[in-house]
Amino acid sequence: MKGGKHGQKARLRREDVTSVDFFYDPLCPFAFAASLWIREVARSSSFELDFRFFSLEEVNLEAGKRHPWERDWSYGFSLMKLAWLIKQQDPALADRFYLEVGSAIHLHGEQIHTPEHAAHFVEAVGLDRSLVQKSMRSKKAEDAVRADHVFLVERFGGFGVPTLVLNDSIPVFGPVVMPAPTKNQAVELFDTVLAFASMPNLLELKRPRDKQANVDLARELAPYLKGRVWRSV
Repeated sequence: MKGGKHGQKARLRREDVTSVDFFYDPLCPFAFAASLWIREVARSSSFELDFRFFSLEEVNLEAGKRHPWERDWSYGFSLMKLAWLIKQQDPALADRFYLEVGSAIHLHGEQIHTPEHAAHFVEAVGLDRSLVQKSMRSKKAEDAVRADHVFLVERFGGFGVPTLVLNDSIPVFGPVVMPAPTKNQAVELFDTVLAFASMPNLLELKRPRDKQANVDLARELAPYLKGRVWRSV
């Protein structure tokens, strides 16, 4: 982007975006909705989309509890270790794995949190269920997921998901949108995100919710609330 008047940056345009790093935790319904949206945008754009990892179990860790990587199996963290191993074989398969897991809980209210559930999702993308046991023993996968989490926290002050990093340098928390817009509305929302990202001093923009908005949101969250077995923070 070239500087405008008084040294201000010009508005970030779609054609300026070469990469979008999308940080997610499979437990988060808002991240999943945003993942559907960013996939829709990516289909009509030229940027490189990379799904990366952020642990809600770690950021919301209660005092005295073990870190998610210190447990034999953790809800979101272990699924992300699996996703990382799949990503080493084929990033498109890792994307499909996230879509399978996210659709199960966030669209259909199904449970996702055990190794047996994980094995089902692994098989759904055409891989052998033995990958689950491999992921549980994989220090490389553990280190890679932790590295993504630490990177977002330390480099950009990340605190939750969904978080986008545009062009390796511009972080945006959100969008928090349910249901995910499609087609022209998806692209229009991306343009709105870019307008927000172009204003470095604009820290937050949020819509108040009335009773009807809360009812609508509760309806969208109903599958997730049915499928979860953990306490949300």
